[in-house]
Amino acid sequence: MAKLITVLQAVSDASIEIGIRQTPLTQVLASQDADVVQMAALLSAVADDILLDEHYQDVLGDGCWLKTRNDDYIDRPQADDDTILFDRRLAVTGLKYKFLQAKGLEFGEQMRDFTVRLNKLAVRANDRVLDLDIDEGRQI
Repeated sequence: MAKLITVLQAVSDASIEIGIRQTPLTQVLASQDADVVQMAALLSAVADDILLDEHYQDVLGDGCWLKTRNDDYIDRPQADDDTILFDRRLAVTGLKYKFLQAKGLEFGEQMRDFTVRLNKLAVRANDRVLDLDIDEGRQI
């Protein structure tokens, strides 16, 4: 099971890891910091990329990738404590990649980290053991 994270935690972790903040955030959606607000908006772009993956299409096929404290499923952040329904590191690395890209800064390493993690999670979710000896349809 993927470890989940809130909107506040994702934006806070990403902003600290990038180096634009030194301390954890206390609010995101009502923040006066333009970078924080931009990161919150970029969460939707990260989710769009993730929802293209077959595994997440199966799990989150309705396009709702957040859960409110009332257990309602939504497709856009409404509160800082909305829970993101995909892997926490995927949310943070995706935010770092999208934010640096939007700012016109070097984002190649973060894009690679995001893509590698997305692929590893997809492989893990789709991992099946095939035993060709069981297949009765083939005769040698």
